[in-house]
Amino acid sequence: MEIKSKTKKNILHFVSKKNKCPICKKNISNIFSPFCSKKCADLDLMKWLSEEQYIDLGRD
Repeated sequence: MEIKSKTKKNILHFVSKKNKCPICKKNISNIFSPFCSKKCADLDLMKWLSEEQYIDLGRD
């Protein structure tokens, strides 16, 4: 499945507004957007998988 050109432009426009990696605060890379590198993307994924980071839905 290929991402349409218009969708890519919208994603890059959104990302360009917030151009710092949320993990290390370095400039982002388009390849690993919204992160600067695979390492930072993997660190973020591990936070989600270990439930260190989660979305609270307010359900008990």
